[in-house]
Amino acid sequence: MDNLVGTFILAAAFVVGLIFGSFATVASYRIPRRETIVSGRSKCPACAHQIGALENIPVISWVALRGKCRHCKVPIGARYPLTELATGALFVFAAFKFVVSANDASVSGWVTAATYAAFFWTLVVLTIIDLGHKLLPNRVVYPLFVAGWVGLAAAAVIDGDLGRLLDAAIGAAIFGGFFFIVAFIYPQGMGLGDVKLGFVLGTFLGFIEGPGLVLVGMFLSFLLGGVISIGVLVTRGGGRKTEIPFGPFLALGTVLALMLGQPLLDAYLGTF
Repeated sequence: MDNLVGTFILAAAFVVGLIFGSFATVASYRIPRRETIVSGRSKCPACAHQIGALENIPVISWVALRGKCRHCKVPIGARYPLTELATGALFVFAAFKFVVSANDASVSGWVTAATYAAFFWTLVVLTIIDLGHKLLPNRVVYPLFVAGWVGLAAAAVIDGDLGRLLDAAIGAAIFGGFFFIVAFIYPQGMGLGDVKLGFVLGTFLGFIEGPGLVLVGMFLSFLLGGVISIGVLVTRGGGRKTEIPFGPFLALGTVLALMLGQPLLDAYLGTF
């Protein structure tokens, strides 16, 4: 693929990601409140001022407004531009991994990239919701599982590699099955939302590199969860009963596994 074409694809993916990142902030605010995400203009949570088009440009508007509502001057949290930037970066990664670096501008490559971009967007939404409400809503997880399988099945059929669907199913069984066992043995330590999300994450990891990448994703999730949780408890105080949402660590561990998992796995296996 020509470098100029690849650069254009990545730039376009970033812009689209910023737009969807802005939508992610809306979805993560409305979904826990049982509000619709398909209609209605965005409003300032503090004064209910309807946000105009020029106030809703990803990142740029936040910087121009100096992080404050134009109407009531109440601060707008940095999580809004950070969410937009993170989603933009994840969309770039999806385009790079499945189209640009793979030199695959086929229909299968684009379908795979779009499916994983949608997967990343949903993980962003779930992360924000879990951090704020300690909740992984079924109305998000279930559609993600179904839509994910539809997208991955389409990519596998177009590519003529149905074996990847078997790898995805095995991955779902490993990741979700392990979490189900943990939740059954120790219900206080693992929520059912984490279990359900585990089946989704295992599907997307298994589709790429099979069980090996699934295990890397699980390891990174637990490692990040353990290290960061201890850090939070030490700095903020708290005891063994302090609840720390695990969904964000599952999402981050999965994304890192997709980015770095295969090199890590190769390096690990190369030591034996």
